[in-house]
Amino acid sequence: MRKPIWSGLVLCTLLGCAGTSTSTSGDTSRPAPQAEAPADAPVEAPPGEQQSPAAVSSTPKTLRLTDSPSPKDDIIIQSLELQGDTLVAKVMHSGGCKEHTYDLLWKGDFQKTAAGGSQAELVLAHDANGDACEALLNRTASFDLGPLKQRWREQYKSEHGTIELRFTGAQATARYEF
Repeated sequence: MRKPIWSGLVLCTLLGCAGTSTSTSGDTSRPAPQAEAPADAPVEAPPGEQQSPAAVSSTPKTLRLTDSPSPKDDIIIQSLELQGDTLVAKVMHSGGCKEHTYDLLWKGDFQKTAAGGSQAELVLAHDANGDACEALLNRTASFDLGPLKQRWREQYKSEHGTIELRFTGAQATARYEF
């Protein structure tokens, strides 16, 4: 009887159904510390649980223009989705003991794609605030792309366009059409 239980536990851990109580250091005697998610990055609820209304943000952060956008702490972009002018990024990183923050940074210029279209190189910056905990966290962060669209309209003198979004240090891309 031990083998099926052990196999199920290993499979459940690999698939993430063990939630945040799974320890990456091998010590499963206590759950990993939890930190409250910032308003702009709600915690994804484990299977079977609902997110509290306080954990879900209704206001996305605005894309920030900066002369030297650069990443800070490690982050993995799992998926990107465009909902109108809002970019929704599902991300993963380690932590669990302190509040984490996210920013979407852009230098303010466009490059040409191989096909001749426009692209923007963005940085999804993650600040772990010195969190050394090792729980694997899944978060969702939303960003308003209004400044990107406005800059494109000013530069190309057109109301409608398409911009390929590329992310420094990641393979993730998105196509922003307006």
